[in-house]
Amino acid sequence: MNPEFDSEQLKWEAVQRRDAAADACFLYGVTTTGIYCYPSCPSREARREHTRFYRSREEARQDGMRACQRCHSDQPPLRERQRQLVEQACEWISSSTEPVRVASLAEHLGISRYHLQKLFQQFLGIGPKQYVKAVRARNLDKALSSEPSVTRALLDAGYDSSSAYYADGASRLGMSARSYQRQGEGMSIQYAFGNSRFGKIVVATTEHGICSILFGTRQRQMQQDLAERFRRATLIHNRQALKQLVDQVIAGIENPSLAATLPLDVQGTAFQEKVWAALRQIAPGSTESYSQLAARIGRPTAARAVARACGANPVAVLVPCHRVVGADGSITGYRWGVERKQRLLAHESQDEQ
Repeated sequence: MNPEFDSEQLKWEAVQRRDAAADACFLYGVTTTGIYCYPSCPSREARREHTRFYRSREEARQDGMRACQRCHSDQPPLRERQRQLVEQACEWISSSTEPVRVASLAEHLGISRYHLQKLFQQFLGIGPKQYVKAVRARNLDKALSSEPSVTRALLDAGYDSSSAYYADGASRLGMSARSYQRQGEGMSIQYAFGNSRFGKIVVATTEHGICSILFGTRQRQMQQDLAERFRRATLIHNRQALKQLVDQVIAGIENPSLAATLPLDVQGTAFQEKVWAALRQIAPGSTESYSQLAARIGRPTAARAVARACGANPVAVLVPCHRVVGADGSITGYRWGVERKQRLLAHESQDEQ
C-alpha cells in the first residue's frame, strides 16, 4: 500500500478530491447503492458513514458490491487503460510495414483522432504524428545499412515516397538519405577543444547544431571517440571558427541557465529522444532516480531502458544525465566518471542556494 493512502482518513480525502493517483491503490464502496468505484470516479459524492474501502475488486465483490458503470471499476484504472492504448498505438506504429496514418490508427484503436492526440501528449509529450516520424527515421537507420537502393530503403522504412522523407526526415537527420546510408559520408562535422572547470571537452557541430560534447584528458583519444561516433563523416578541426561556440558551451556547462539557448542536433530512437527531452526538464540542483524518470515519461517499468538511454546521451551536461541518481539517492555510474558527476551536482546545488 502506498503510504500516502495507508489510513482510512487519507483514503477518504483522496476520494473527496477524486485523486486519480489513488486508483492504483484502493477502491471504495457505498453501502446505500451497493456500488464500488475508483477514487477518481466522477459519481455523486457519498457520505463518509456509508463508505467502505477495499484493497481489490475481489474484496469489494465478496462484500456484496457491484462495479460502477461510470468509472468501470471492474476494469483496470482509467490511467492504466489509457497507457495501454498508447502502448498499443506505439506497437502498431513500430510493427507496421505500411505508412501509418493517424486517422486510421485512431479508428483501429476505437477512439477519436483528437483523443489519440491527447493521450500521446499526456504520456509521451509528443503527438502521434511526431512519433510516427521518429519511428520512420529509426527504421530508415536500419534499412539504409542493409538495402543497396535508397528508394527501396525509404519505402521499407515507411515513407510512401522520397519526397515524404525530405519533408521530415532530412531536416531531422541533418544529412541526406544517401549520406546517412554511407554513415555520414560526404557530411562535414567541425570540432574544437576547450577547457571547463570539470575537465577538457571536445565540441562537435553540424550546420544544424551541436551533435556531440565529450569529456576527456587527451586530445588524440577524444578525436578517436568522435571518429568512432561519426565513422564516415569528414571531421574538421576548426578551432578558430568554433571558438565562440566552445566558449558558449563552457558557459552552459558552468552556468546551466545558459544551456537551454544552445542549438542541438542529436538523434536517437524515439524512446531515447523522449528520455533526453525529459532529462532537460530536471532543474539544476535537483535529481531524479531512473525509476522516477521512467514514471515521468509514462514507462514506469522501463527504469533499465532509461538508464541505457542516459548512457547513450551524446551531449555531456547540456543533456543532463548526471542529474539521475540511484533509487536511494546514491551517485551511480556516469560515463564521464562518478567523481565528475559528484562535482557537477555539488556545483549546481551550490548555485541554486
